[in-house]
Amino acid sequence: MRHSRNRFASTLAVLFAASVAGDCFAQQGVGLPLQAAQRNAQLAQATAPQAANWPQSGYPAPWPIANSTGQPGTSTIQQGMRPRNSAAGAQAAHVSVENMLATQYQLEYGGGAPAYIGADDQVSAVQNAGLAERVQQMEAQMQYLQTTLAAERGRAQGVSYAADSQPVEYFEAAEQPLAEQPAAKPEDPLGMSGKWNNGLEFSSKNKDFKIHVGGRSQIDAVFFEDSPEGFAGAGGIGDQDSVNLRRGRLRVDGTMYKYYDFACEYDLVNEVNDNVGLQPPGELAGNIMAVPVPTDFWVTARELPWVGNFRIGNFKPPVGFEHLTSSRYLDFMERSFNQEAFYGPFDNGFAPGVMVYDTYAEERGTWALGGFKSTTNPFAYGVGDGEYNATGRVTFLPFYDEASKGRYLLHLGMGGQNRDTNDERIRFRSRGSLRNGSPGPLNPVFADTGTFFADSQNLISPEVAVVMGPWLFQAEYTGSWVADALGNTAPNVGVPQGSVYMQGYYVEALCFLTGEHREYERKSGNFGRVIPHQNASITRDACGNCNSAPGAWQVGVRYSQLDLTDKAIDGGKIHDVTVGLNWFINPNMKYQWNYVYMHRDAPGALPEGDVHGAGMRLAFDF
Repeated sequence: MRHSRNRFASTLAVLFAASVAGDCFAQQGVGLPLQAAQRNAQLAQATAPQAANWPQSGYPAPWPIANSTGQPGTSTIQQGMRPRNSAAGAQAAHVSVENMLATQYQLEYGGGAPAYIGADDQVSAVQNAGLAERVQQMEAQMQYLQTTLAAERGRAQGVSYAADSQPVEYFEAAEQPLAEQPAAKPEDPLGMSGKWNNGLEFSSKNKDFKIHVGGRSQIDAVFFEDSPEGFAGAGGIGDQDSVNLRRGRLRVDGTMYKYYDFACEYDLVNEVNDNVGLQPPGELAGNIMAVPVPTDFWVTARELPWVGNFRIGNFKPPVGFEHLTSSRYLDFMERSFNQEAFYGPFDNGFAPGVMVYDTYAEERGTWALGGFKSTTNPFAYGVGDGEYNATGRVTFLPFYDEASKGRYLLHLGMGGQNRDTNDERIRFRSRGSLRNGSPGPLNPVFADTGTFFADSQNLISPEVAVVMGPWLFQAEYTGSWVADALGNTAPNVGVPQGSVYMQGYYVEALCFLTGEHREYERKSGNFGRVIPHQNASITRDACGNCNSAPGAWQVGVRYSQLDLTDKAIDGGKIHDVTVGLNWFINPNMKYQWNYVYMHRDAPGALPEGDVHGAGMRLAFDF
C-alpha cells in the first residue's frame, strides 16, 4: 500500500508540474515569461520526495501555486478532506504540507517567499484569465485524485474522509471493498450490421456469417422485320413485336459458420404451354402459364483439404465460358447459339449434382469437376436409371497484369462433358439472338434436329479471351459427338448412323468508349461486374446549371454460327451478326441495344431466309 501511495503521489506532482509548465510554454509567445513556468515546475518536482512520505492517515495538501486571481494563496483544493476516526477520536494534527513545501523551497532557493506564476511578471489580464481557467481545471482533477487516494487509505485503516470541515463518523461502507466498475459488455461476435455491396448485405463483425438479399430484373422490347421465309416453320409467335420480362429472379445467398456458403434463387419469369401437343402456344389461346423455377440452389463447403471446395445442389455444370458468365454481365442481350444447343437447351443451364473446384498457381488458374443428373426440364429433377453426366473445366492465365488488376490479360480454358442421354433420346435446338416472347414456348426456334435416339454425348469446348485495356476479344468453340445415333429423317428413320457431329462457335470484339475494362473474376475464371469510372447522372445545381456524368459506354460486334446437320440428322444451320451498344448507368443498372441480322438454312424442305431485328433491354440487379 505504501509503495502504491508513493508512486501515486509522485505521479501527481510530476503530472501537475508538466501541465503548468506546458501552459507557460504555450503562452510564452504572447508575453508569459518562461522563468515563471520553470520555477513552478521545479517547485512541484521538489514536493515529490516529501509527498511520498506523507502519513498514511493524512492527506496531500494543496500545491503552493497561484489561485484564480494569479496571486499566492489557498486554492479550492486546499479545502481538503480532514481525517476522522470513530474509535480513537481526532488524530494528532499533521504537519502542514504547505509549510513543508515552503520550507523545502527556502532550503533549496534561500529565504523569501516562493515565486508564483504571475506574481512578479507583467502578464495581461486576458492571459491570466486563460491560465486561471486551466488551473481551475487541474484543481478539479487533483480533487478527484485526492478523493480516490483518501478512500483507498480509509478502506485500509478504517478512516473516513469528508470533503468539508465538519467531523463525520466512521461510515460502514469503509468496511466494504470499493465497488468495482461494471465490466464493459463484450461485443456480440454474431451481431449483424448492414451495408450496400452491390446489393443489401448483412454480416457479423467476424465475417463468419453473411447474408445477401437481392435479385435481377430484365425488361425487353423486341422488333422484327416481316420475313415469312426467315420464320417459316419456326413456331412460336413468328415475327411479331413484343415487350416482355426476360428474367425476374429473387435471391438469398451468403455464408454461415465461416466455411459454408449457400444460395437460394428462383426465376419467376418462366412459362410453359399447358396443352403441349394439343394446342399451339399463343397470347390469346390462354394456354401459357407462368411457373417459377429454381436456378442456383446449393450449399458449398469451403477450404477443404485436397479438393478446396465442395458444392451440392442445383447449379451450372462447369462448361462453357459464356455459359458460366452470369446473365447479369452478358455482353449482348442473349448468349450465342452454343448456350441454346449444347449447355442449356431445356434446363436453363442448371442441373442437380455435386462438384469440387478450386484455384491453383496463386489464382492464375481454376479447375472444376462435377457429376450431375441428366435432365431435360428446368425444375431441378431427373428420373431414370443411370442418365448421369461428368463435366469439367480448367482455365489458365498465361498473362495477367497485376498492377492494373487485370486490365491486360490472356485467358485460356477447356471444358468437356460426357453425358448419358435422357431415356436414350436427345434433341438439339436453338432460338435466336433476340427473344420476342417470355422464356418458354412463345419464342421461335430457328434450328432444330427434333428428337432422335442415341446412347451418349461427348462435347469439348475450348475458349479464349484477351483483355487489352478497354478492348475485349473473346471466342469459344463447341463440338459434340453423339454415339449410336439413329436417323430421324426419311428415308433413314431408325437407321443406325453411328456417331454424328454437331458444332457451333462465336467470336466477338467489344470496346469501352469511356475507358473502363472488362472485370475478370480470378476465383471462378469468368468475367464479372462492370464498374463505371463515373456513374451516369444529370442534375441541376443551385444556380440552375446542369451537371452530368456519362456512366460507361461500350460497343461490340459478334458473329455466331451453329451447324446441326450430319448424316441423317438434319437440324439446319444458322449464323448471325449482332451489333451492340451498352450503357452502364452504374454498377447495378444498364441499357442494352442490339441489332441482329441472321441467315437461316432451314432444316428439311423449308426455304432459306433472312431475319432482321432490333431489341432494347433495361437490366438491373441488386
